Amino acid sequence: MTAPASSGLGARLLKSAAFRLAALQAFLFALAALALFLVSWLAARNYIENQLRQDISDETSEVVAQPANLRANSVRRALARAPRNPYDYSLFERDHTLIAGDVLHEPAIGWSTVEQREEHVGGDEYVRHMLVLGTVLEDGRVLAVGRDLASVEQLDALLKQTFTWASLAVVLLALAGGMVTSLSYLRRVEVIATAASRIAAGDLGARVAITRRGDEFDRLAVSLNSMLERIQTLVEGLRQVSSDIAHDLRTPLTHLRQRLEAAMQEATSVESYDKACERALTDVDSVLETFGALLRIAKVESRQRRAGFAGVALSPLLERLAEDYRPLVEDVGRMLHADIAQGVHVHGDALLLTQMFVNLIENALRHTPPGTPVRLKLEALDKVCRVIIEDAGPGIPAHERSRVLKRFVRLDASRTTPGNGLGLALVAAVADLHEIRLTLADAGPGLRVQLDFTYPQNFTKGVSP
Repeated sequence: MTAPASSGLGARLLKSAAFRLAALQAFLFALAALALFLVSWLAARNYIENQLRQDISDETSEVVAQPANLRANSVRRALARAPRNPYDYSLFERDHTLIAGDVLHEPAIGWSTVEQREEHVGGDEYVRHMLVLGTVLEDGRVLAVGRDLASVEQLDALLKQTFTWASLAVVLLALAGGMVTSLSYLRRVEVIATAASRIAAGDLGARVAITRRGDEFDRLAVSLNSMLERIQTLVEGLRQVSSDIAHDLRTPLTHLRQRLEAAMQEATSVESYDKACERALTDVDSVLETFGALLRIAKVESRQRRAGFAGVALSPLLERLAEDYRPLVEDVGRMLHADIAQGVHVHGDALLLTQMFVNLIENALRHTPPGTPVRLKLEALDKVCRVIIEDAGPGIPAHERSRVLKRFVRLDASRTTPGNGLGLALVAAVADLHEIRLTLADAGPGLRVQLDFTYPQNFTKGVSP
């Protein structure tokens, strides 16, 4: 599986969610611009028409105010003042014949729009639109006063042109912005897709690059990288377990087979058969113990035990362990020094925490010479509660400290002591489950194991659980 080729960038860009969103925004902007145009156009046109109507009404009132026998001459004089006089006038007899004026056809009474064909100076015809007010006079004649609508038509054309270009510009800008945004998003998605392709191809060390923007892609990258690290740890652990099982369990199973074969060939009595069966059972118990430890580690690493977390009184737990192990330590000529702070409580699984501390104490007893002391200490600091287990034995070399936390790892000096190399692996698994910071250090001499429970996630001081 490989990342998409860059040659299809344009097609992927047009199909991207960001571009579709930008196209939708452009469409909405266009609708908004159209609505704005309609509102502006209607408002401007109504304003101009109202002004024209008011002017025509005022001019009509002036003509009507003239004596009836002078109105025709008044219309002729007004027309003679053209083009300084912007009005059109006509006076019609009762039989609709034109007495004087340039409105050729008698309009309807009231407001109307009149179309009238006229000629330019060169002889070309054109259609002229006029807003006309028709008024019936007291002598039965009809007076028509109007004004040319050319200014209104010019405003219409100007508004249409302006809003057309403005709408086009808004749409183009929105699409351009969408393409830029889509390209940026697409590049970030390509980074994630490339990392996913590398992981699918077997490169479990691949990670998603993180920028310094702190945006949602960076937060996603951090979450993905954390998940990938966890997956890599589990997969590598599985590989190691498979390899270690094949290597470390081969020896006891081989011994078991050899002893059974020897019993079949050499045993001559019931007593010899019984001894062979006892040795075989011991080997089987060792194998079963190893598998049981592996299952416990796997269950802890699966994080299923988090559901049972509750308040754990850590101080009484460690005091009880110190009291239980003190006689055993003293029987072999050693001393267990315990310094336990009071009132410390943590959030976790009491059984797993107990198993973790037991493994550490027994590890200190198993791998140190007789007469050396073991120290168990619990400190309640400001934002940390710290458990320290120290011994005065040979310790662990610095370059081996991370390796001994893995399954089936035993140092050469430990090969002669009982064990299967899973004790510290279980400690590491329980610490990881509880988000405890586990540190192996030099006790000068000996090994210092430090466990830090951080506040406020899983540590409280002086409060009962």
